Amino acid sequence: MRLFFPNPFLGENDRILKEPDWSRLSMWDRFRERYLGLMPDPLDRSGRGFRCGG
Repeated sequence: MRLFFPNPFLGENDRILKEPDWSRLSMWDRFRERYLGLMPDPLDRSGRGFRCGG
């Protein structure tokens, strides 16, 4: 099984956002807490942009 969580750097139709929407991490935060017993990690909100490719 593969899970894809919303990306805070991508908006509607996978367009790159000018500013990250950190609320898009809410599903990931709930998953971490429920299944892994972990609280939200501030590191998840430290990204500076969306990188595509190598």
